[in-house]
Amino acid sequence: MLYTIVLAVSAFLATALLHLGALRWCSGSMAAVPLAPPARVLAVTALLFAVHLAEITLYATAYALAEHGFLIGSFVGEPIMAPLDYFYFSATTYTSLGVGDIFPTRHMRFLTGVEALNGLLLIAWSASFLFGLMNRVWEWQPCVRPGR
Repeated sequence: MLYTIVLAVSAFLATALLHLGALRWCSGSMAAVPLAPPARVLAVTALLFAVHLAEITLYATAYALAEHGFLIGSFVGEPIMAPLDYFYFSATTYTSLGVGDIFPTRHMRFLTGVEALNGLLLIAWSASFLFGLMNRVWEWQPCVRPGR
């Protein structure tokens, strides 16, 4: 169980630091890049999408390490045949989709729960960051008042 906790905490910290770094770059260094508001929003959205994919990849690597290195669990259901299968399972867990065609056993279930909670937090963090960005840079047209 100790390996599982260390792996889960390490994956959480790594993804949180990666996300923090990306958001700090978006709100700091990226501000020096001259972009129109729609292009800036699109660039930040694309960067956050890439960061989420990297975080999913990090958890997929943790699952492979947990199964083959630490031997703390395995998967049942559809067979895990390639690295993309770990990525698929990680993506469905991170987004809380949870298809259920592949599921973990033994202590790896704890790692799966941590990933689902972590994904929820990081997706919400991205959404709130994009909301703040939209409020700051997006120009809204004034609404027409209805006649009385």
